[in-house]
Amino acid sequence: MSANAHLNSYLEEDCITEFEDTFRKSMRMCLSDRLEETLKGKRIIFDSNGQTIVPLRRDRSFEPASAAIPRVIHPNEKIAYITAIDSSVVHLASTEEGRLYCAKSGVVMSSGRGIRRHFRIGPILIYLTEGSLRGSKIDHNLANLLFFDSNIAKRFIRIRLERAIQLMLSHRLNNSIMLIDGSLRPSIFEDHNCTINRVIETSTLDNNDVIGLSKNTTMKTLNQFEYLLKAIPFSACIDTDYVIKSLARNTLGKNVLVKLGKNENEYVLRADICSANGNEMESLERLIGNDVIFRSYPESLRIAHHISTFTNTEVSSLNGFVSRSYGVVEIDHNDSRKNLLGVSFI
Repeated sequence: MSANAHLNSYLEEDCITEFEDTFRKSMRMCLSDRLEETLKGKRIIFDSNGQTIVPLRRDRSFEPASAAIPRVIHPNEKIAYITAIDSSVVHLASTEEGRLYCAKSGVVMSSGRGIRRHFRIGPILIYLTEGSLRGSKIDHNLANLLFFDSNIAKRFIRIRLERAIQLMLSHRLNNSIMLIDGSLRPSIFEDHNCTINRVIETSTLDNNDVIGLSKNTTMKTLNQFEYLLKAIPFSACIDTDYVIKSLARNTLGKNVLVKLGKNENEYVLRADICSANGNEMESLERLIGNDVIFRSYPESLRIAHHISTFTNTEVSSLNGFVSRSYGVVEIDHNDSRKNLLGVSFI
């Protein structure tokens, strides 16, 4: 089978259907196919201040028992497919009954140190109301939090969307590497049928590795290891598993600090690696041998980020689409202020 045919087989129509079914089950009745009915005539205020999602992390003090020794990573150029996934969620608008969100994901595939395929999933409109959350299978306390806190709701949607895509791909890929933006940790926002543990288990059965890459960490203890990696003119990593697992609960896989680039003073990332054969170094060797590494970061994950990011133009277009398609009554921010304070006659 040719490389293109092999990649095209991942993107068959039933693959998208499987993702939609998985994501819908994960959201547990919060999604509605009848936005025309649920939004029609609603008074709506579109959000003017989009916020980026910042992963929740924790930090405690810790002193390592001994100095770590960097290990050089030699590229393994045997052909393997690298699949990177990233996503983002924006809050579009608020109504009297709930909040309207939009989600989008990017999936990028690379091999042989070249980008082979990329595609976008979304935008997906998600309307969360108190009634839909109450009628879902989501925990009652979590449902209340989702209704009142838009930042928590965005993170909830993002995690469930990514898990649905990751689980679908874990069934389809073979002898590949799945790249995830962020650490490999279970989340309270996951659906119990679509968790990171299940993604890793399914991937392992099909001989796939899963690597989570974190650009930043608030574990300041790890900073003292960075200079060791930056001083080496090679791709290298340091085993920090004992440090990270003592500071963070439920972290999965092998935890290392890694400099994927070959130059000195390049960025150092945290990598959580779940290797199908238990050889984490081989996973990193296959990664740098098949992806494009720019400034110590995989190009596939960088492109997936840009594909999934909402621009101001896209948000404005989505606002216009909602206004035209669902019969909402738009209320300007200034009108709500005037209603509260009145109009000055001076």
